[in-house]
Amino acid sequence: MTAADLIHRAIEAGVELAVGQDGRLQLRADRPPPADLVAELAAHKVEIVATLSAANDPQPSHAWLHLLVLADGRVIQHCGEQSTIRIEQDARLQYGDYLLALVGVPGLERPVTESEIVKALAGTLAAPEPALPPSSIWLARVARLLGTRPAELLEGGHLEQCDLIEQAGIDASVIADHIRSSSAWIERKQRIELPVERIIEGEEGKPQRIIETAATAPSEWHDARNRYHNHVFPCPACHAPTGRYCQTGAQLLALYSAISWS
Repeated sequence: MTAADLIHRAIEAGVELAVGQDGRLQLRADRPPPADLVAELAAHKVEIVATLSAANDPQPSHAWLHLLVLADGRVIQHCGEQSTIRIEQDARLQYGDYLLALVGVPGLERPVTESEIVKALAGTLAAPEPALPPSSIWLARVARLLGTRPAELLEGGHLEQCDLIEQAGIDASVIADHIRSSSAWIERKQRIELPVERIIEGEEGKPQRIIETAATAPSEWHDARNRYHNHVFPCPACHAPTGRYCQTGAQLLALYSAISWS
């Protein structure tokens, strides 16, 4: 027999159940309850206290999952983002006094198993750990907070490849503040990207200046740069700040550097 069943039997027998400040189960009745009921209540007092405590705990204002505990022992899972107050109002209209408790389960956006229901009613179901962001997204967040590019953080040695895994669970703003206050970041050489000028002769022999930037670079240059970056960043043997490359990295760097814009 479940705790909900015993609570329902106690109500029918005129027994009022409550949990005292010391966490003990308290029984109140106008007349002596049946002996077998008292014995059952004593044998399952831990489960009954857990159920009553969960029903009396402050509920979250919103939750995706709510548990409706009915007097017949059933637990109905109500899924969908709604306010707890609204769900309780609807449940009271539908079930009336048959509804013993409404328990919100914050942090979950899926139905739960039977064992998880028991933990949720007892208030011991832990919220799931937040999923870690992909390392590339985390790195981009850190770079954006520092006003730089992800490549500069890696090439400058401010972050290592292992940091993308080991520190991805730390808030990006915390990492950005740490880097910003480091001597390596403060004393770093500011990267200034100067445009490349190419002088050609105009129609009447007048020189014309054509400024070439990455925006006007040929597709071969972009392809070579992307292949180089895509290899160097994840490669454990390559470290651009110190000029250390594996054989493939060195070949990609040579191809990248040899692209002509003329």
